[in-house]
Amino acid sequence: MATTKGLVVLDYDWSLINDNSDTYIFQQVQPPLVGALRQLSSAGVQWTQAVDQTLAKLECTKETLIDVVAHIPVQDGMLDAVHLAHERGWDVVIVSDANTVFIDSFLALHNLTSIIPRVFTNPSSFQGNTLHVTPYHPLDQPPHGCPRCPTNMCKGSIVKHIKAATACSKILYVGDGGGDYCPVATELTSKDVVFARDGYELLRRIHQHPVQATVVPWNTGFDILAGFRAHLQRS
Repeated sequence: MATTKGLVVLDYDWSLINDNSDTYIFQQVQPPLVGALRQLSSAGVQWTQAVDQTLAKLECTKETLIDVVAHIPVQDGMLDAVHLAHERGWDVVIVSDANTVFIDSFLALHNLTSIIPRVFTNPSSFQGNTLHVTPYHPLDQPPHGCPRCPTNMCKGSIVKHIKAATACSKILYVGDGGGDYCPVATELTSKDVVFARDGYELLRRIHQHPVQATVVPWNTGFDILAGFRAHLQRS
């Protein structure tokens, strides 16, 4: 088991970045596909599969897609917070319901690949110019069994796996959505801190069902930077 001073877990959409990467590519390149994606989801198609089916209709080159998703907006101060955690000797990981190409493209553009070497997300790859996304939890395997989480990913089980492999003294978790509640409720303890974005589903669920971790609401990247300065401990 590896040892580390602490662990920072970052959600991606509306957390590390300031948009939804699944819809951003369509908004920027082919706006009518946003409606097509939402129609599939409303019809009961699992979200990751709906994204995959909609990407098949996207008319752009591989290079254009990578460039667009790499330049997705990020709040001022957020990347400074990531660098601060790394400088203090903390491990930084991403646990996200986005996909590998979207996240890896962003990390490469911002020279973060070596700072955030572990990304837990839905696998994706190109076939020609078409990006295909598959569920993190394969459809041909038994269900993960967590009632809190979508069928393709249980973030709680992922964070549990990370903790089993990393003897961390403290966890700082940055999230916003309902999918972040499971790891926050089941894997974070009273020594940990959850940064829950104000006005989003994670904080609403925490208010309804309190958790053990210290809860810090946030709105901006500078809020995260200030929170990290307060809670990171020098190695």
